[in-house]
Amino acid sequence: MGKVSRLDTRNDAGAQAAPSFVRVTNPDRRGFVEFQFSIGDPRFYLEMTLPPAAFAAFCRQHGATPLGAAAARAVDAFENAWRDGRAHEDDPDVD
Repeated sequence: MGKVSRLDTRNDAGAQAAPSFVRVTNPDRRGFVEFQFSIGDPRFYLEMTLPPAAFAAFCRQHGATPLGAAAARAVDAFENAWRDGRAHEDDPDVD
């Protein structure tokens, strides 16, 4: 297996540059956690899969907080609008 690089999300002063979020999409996928990871804007994310212990360590290392229900609904609405070609018309607020 290759080396995993640390993603630095801190600014020059050492403070978190932008909030990091995780949204668990499948908590037990054959012993793994499937999740979405985003920095700043939850509408733009990476889909990832890790063992539960590695997922917990990943969240701690990146200061990731669970995406709230309202923000998750906004992300889903944005994805649906994008698929329908409406993404720029009604840009849902995810804050």
